[in-house]
Amino acid sequence: MGTAPKSELMTVAETCRYLKITPRTLYRYLRSRQIPAFKLGKEWRFVRSDLEQWIRDRTRSAVSSSTE
Repeated sequence: MGTAPKSELMTVAETCRYLKITPRTLYRYLRSRQIPAFKLGKEWRFVRSDLEQWIRDRTRSAVSSSTE
């Protein structure tokens, strides 16, 4: 089993650390609806698996647009 499962639900601070971006950049993504997230009360929450898929999708689109 090895490693403990990582928390699936992440806060703004955890997401910023995970993506290695500033809170300002994260909120800009949220305003433009570029990143998968939802509000829990007044706080934004992010699902780790959704973020991983979002990263894969962005990587694929960046690769495909550079090869065209």
